[in-house]
Amino acid sequence: MIRNWLTQIVAILAISTGLALLVNAARPGGISLIGRWPTHMSDKDGPVQPPSAQEGDPPFITLEEAATKYQSPDVIFIDARSTEDYAYGHISRAINIPFDYLDARLEASIDSLDRRNGYVVYCGGDECETSLFLGRHMTGLGFPNVSIFFGGWREWETNGLPVTKPASGGGEASQ
Repeated sequence: MIRNWLTQIVAILAISTGLALLVNAARPGGISLIGRWPTHMSDKDGPVQPPSAQEGDPPFITLEEAATKYQSPDVIFIDARSTEDYAYGHISRAINIPFDYLDARLEASIDSLDRRNGYVVYCGGDECETSLFLGRHMTGLGFPNVSIFFGGWREWETNGLPVTKPASGGGEASQ
């Protein structure tokens, strides 16, 4: 009886996988199954951009450009991730404006920002596009100096740049 179930499960998995591959191949813009995927976000050719990037979006910057901007006191880093992710760790001195939870309170946070400053918006990394959406939103509100660091938290932390994480005792500790 168990052997019969296992045979049925394997058959269902094989059929569903085959159908998924067939639909993906027939669909315009299907997911490429074979390709050169980046092993890091920023490279010699410039920053990697998200698939939904469009002409007119704020400029994307590399890790090196983000690190240079970090040195300026007139550039503010904005973490577009959730408050929980931000609390777990973020780029030191970054403020949190979680785009997924944009409401009147967070809109007020954006409105309180000085439009003369430069802003670098980031989120988790290559699988996260909230930085792009928040950057577009800020540009639409009249912020002229917004850049998007699509490498985000993951690339920044991996490269040993300044981060703030909670201390084991409950407070914040910088690294």
